[in-house]
Amino acid sequence: MILKVCVASSSLVAQSAIESLKKTANIDLVCIISNPDKPAGRGQALTENLLAQWANQVGMTVKKPINDAEVSRILIEDKIDLLITIAYGHILSGSVLEIPTYGCINLHFSLLPKYRGAAPVQWALLNGDNETGVSVFKLEIGMDTGPIFAQKAVPISDQDTTTSLLSKLIPVGVELIDDAIFMLENNQPPKVQDTTLASMAPKITKDDGRINWQMPASSIYNQYRALGENPGVFTELAGSRIRINQIAQEEGERFPIGSIHLVGSRLLVGTSDSSLEVISLTPEGRKPMSGIDFYNGLRNHTVKFA
Repeated sequence: MILKVCVASSSLVAQSAIESLKKTANIDLVCIISNPDKPAGRGQALTENLLAQWANQVGMTVKKPINDAEVSRILIEDKIDLLITIAYGHILSGSVLEIPTYGCINLHFSLLPKYRGAAPVQWALLNGDNETGVSVFKLEIGMDTGPIFAQKAVPISDQDTTTSLLSKLIPVGVELIDDAIFMLENNQPPKVQDTTLASMAPKITKDDGRINWQMPASSIYNQYRALGENPGVFTELAGSRIRINQIAQEEGERFPIGSIHLVGSRLLVGTSDSSLEVISLTPEGRKPMSGIDFYNGLRNHTVKFA
């Protein structure tokens, strides 16, 4: 039996899963559903997301419905047996979920029911977890509440960032999608989530990247690991925003909170319990520079980061 499949996603994290599905003998990957084009750049020209751009380049059919009614029409007209959502960014209505023959499944980057929501990888890093994982579950009305077909734990290293951790999780997710499809085709039921263990991973905002130097150094470093790449972490000096591009953990040095110190060739900033080394930063309106160059350019070395 050939399974007619559609993937709904607006992120390149779905690329590996799409490539794997295209190579699977009993699957006909009919199309990709993605977000409508959005204004971008100075000219605000309508621009496809990166996944849609890639899918078009490799000759896949990409559809960009603006609402659930259009999603329903696509699923019905293409006679989709299974819809797989991966970082799609939309909560589908119950009427949509009922259309595919085998329903809809979602690839989620956490060990559900932990970290339900939009940013599970970031919150695992923010909280300093040493383990997370991947879950494939049946979509139902509710935020990541459906029963789980397949799940696998993945360790988190002390140096992992959102990007590096995702690179570990994605191939695991590809394998779990295969497992879930096998279970669906063989009428094997998923396992109901234990709601007493549920926690949330809400969407990250730009302001979540604001560093509070009164926090422990480990918490600030976890914030950098989770958000340093996107949306970025930042601090302020005399009302001017400074993006922190690269920091490193420091052993033993302790200074007043937020104070700036040059120790040898390192720029250190005091936290509530120790300090962190700022390797690279970008002052507002200027180019990226090393921590040392920033320090040498200060007129007053007694200033503090806010």
